[in-house]
Amino acid sequence: MIKSEIYAAITEKIIANLECCGSWQQMWRTVSPVSLNGHIYRGINRLMLANDHFQSRVYGTFQQIRSNGGSVRKGEKSTLVVFWKRLQSTDPVTLEEKTKYLLRYYHVFNTDQAHFDEIGKQKIEKMNGTAPGQPVMEAEQIIQGFRDAPKIIFDQSDNAPCYYPSIDEIHVPPMATFTTVEAFYRVLYHEGIHSTMHESRLNRPEGRGNKFGDENYTKEELVAELGSAFLANMAGFSDLQNTSAYIRNWSGHLRDNNKLIVWAASRAEKAAVYILGHPVLTIDDEQLAEVKPEEETAEVPF
Repeated sequence: MIKSEIYAAITEKIIANLECCGSWQQMWRTVSPVSLNGHIYRGINRLMLANDHFQSRVYGTFQQIRSNGGSVRKGEKSTLVVFWKRLQSTDPVTLEEKTKYLLRYYHVFNTDQAHFDEIGKQKIEKMNGTAPGQPVMEAEQIIQGFRDAPKIIFDQSDNAPCYYPSIDEIHVPPMATFTTVEAFYRVLYHEGIHSTMHESRLNRPEGRGNKFGDENYTKEELVAELGSAFLANMAGFSDLQNTSAYIRNWSGHLRDNNKLIVWAASRAEKAAVYILGHPVLTIDDEQLAEVKPEEETAEVPF
């Protein structure tokens, strides 16, 4: 599979899940899928597996299933899973250290798509039975827990909610001006995700200084949209964005740039967990957790 085919496959899968689920929040709402090796799929892979409608949350490669006493049933289709591999090299002239990331992929099956012996069944039952539930947090506690949050100004005179990177401030109208409490917190979470672009936090320089409608603007908006949906789910809010116009809007953006969802998903989740105060999963951590020597993968430069 060549580079363009990988990005196209990822994009079409995400769009299909979005159309079926109705919103980004519904996609985040699913219980986190996990591999037979115990790795919890995050970011883009979680969104890729969000709408498979299997009873089990456990996935594995063909070889992983075999090594756990299982066999994939004839005719079952696999799902693409991707991860990054970091390669370091030294320039022979300047002796400068260089880092390059390659996109790798492999295929996984849900354990519902396979037969297992008794030992394998017991392992899967245990992994499904200990699935961590989505923690429900009070909406205000999420904001209060933002350890180095920017200053938040509640001002009814502001025309629209906004994060100002130059002064590191969030400006939003007061809660009373919103139709619902949920709508207020969704907007506040959206701007809070934007604020993680600041150099003192997660430092997304491409998010700063962009203009309305340009590529960087769209990318940063998708990060904020995904991150806000993640936080709203953590707060226990129901879905307000199940509209065909909403889906058409993002489907168009994703198809126009099929690298966009891969880029945005990991940044959105990192921004959300940063606000929540959880450790941020790095590319190295994810590489160590997912890359297995026996898996056959294809190297694709980003």
